Amino acid sequence: MNGFNAVNFNTQIPSMQSQMAFGRVSNLEGTNATSSFKDVLTNMVSNVNDQMNQPDDLLAKAASGTGEVDVHDVMIAMSKAELTLTVATNAVSKVIQAYDKIVQIQV
Repeated sequence: MNGFNAVNFNTQIPSMQSQMAFGRVSNLEGTNATSSFKDVLTNMVSNVNDQMNQPDDLLAKAASGTGEVDVHDVMIAMSKAELTLTVATNAVSKVIQAYDKIVQIQV
């Protein structure tokens, strides 16, 4: 053919969905129903932190030259970290905008 390997997206999408844990309501359904906003926010910040640290860990493994990690894995982790940071930044700005609107409400 053209040198590209065929990819079956039907088998890859569920694994990708399980890795995308940031801010998903479905991930909160199995937790305790009395979890506070603070707990949810702490969990999300922890997930963002883990995503931001993953490229550094992979880069260190790739630089060691053991062959465990490919450069492609590092680049994918960096892209995921960038996307996670963008989503987190947008979420924070939306929360701040909502707070500003609530403050402007006159009683």
